[in-house]
Amino acid sequence: MSKRTYEWFLEPKDSHTNEVFSRNVDEENFSSDVVCADGKRRNLWQCPWGLIFMLWRSRSNLKIRFRIFNREGDNGKIRDCTLLLKNEGGGRKKLKRKNHVRL
Repeated sequence: MSKRTYEWFLEPKDSHTNEVFSRNVDEENFSSDVVCADGKRRNLWQCPWGLIFMLWRSRSNLKIRFRIFNREGDNGKIRDCTLLLKNEGGGRKKLKRKNHVRL
């Protein structure tokens, strides 16, 4: 069984975010009008996972807004996977503690 490989992409939601991406990613990694799995055309920046994770963690400080996409292998469909990091950095949910009767 072979190891799965993924390509990662970012879609900026505004012009400021697009500017930040253009400073951090080579212009040759920009693709316009890419058809995704949902049938919509998007302008995407291809970048390594490490950069995506770093941008996700610092998105509030940099005031950037974007969505994350990936593709499995070379021929897979590009799909939205922003929800993979939805709770990252937002703290963990606190578990409710049941009231126990102390003896």
